[in-house]
Amino acid sequence: MSLVQIQSQNRDFLIRLFLLTLLAVSMTSCARFAKFGYAKHVFALDEENELVISTFPSWFPETQVHIPFIFKSSKAPQSVYFQFHVRATGTVAGPNPNIESILVRNFSYEFPGQKPVVLIKDYTEGFWQQGRQAYDSEQLEPVPCYEGWHVLVKYDLVLNGKVFQGEQELPAQKNIHTYPLIYDALR
Repeated sequence: MSLVQIQSQNRDFLIRLFLLTLLAVSMTSCARFAKFGYAKHVFALDEENELVISTFPSWFPETQVHIPFIFKSSKAPQSVYFQFHVRATGTVAGPNPNIESILVRNFSYEFPGQKPVVLIKDYTEGFWQQGRQAYDSEQLEPVPCYEGWHVLVKYDLVLNGKVFQGEQELPAQKNIHTYPLIYDALR
């Protein structure tokens, strides 16, 4: 065996070893994302429509720990915005063809022992998001969200000439998602 062949085999071995090491690290490395929110609730309005009240983080997550190529941990703020959506029963998103007319007379939330905070009043659309300039008539503060808390949501709306009212207590939740770090790098 010549010196050139030995060097070539060593180089091939080192390349394979490097690629296997890179594969092993990328498969074992992970990212963890923690977000807070109140439980989503679906209110059945009639046979064709339902009201979905949900929350989403009030701002982008902040990196808590980052070890390059090994681990990343991010956490969203402990405050949320509400979303109010009258959708066609059985759908997830998109316009609702079943709305001929709608008036959200009131949508509010309240914490135990505190005054209600009105989010929507006399609103004529089937979709609304807090914290979005296109939907807010006034600047509303994000809603605090901590484990063990709960919030009471109330709504009063007129949909296609029928009055619907309801309320529901929504518990706070902390959701932690863990996924391979390579997904985070590909974004």
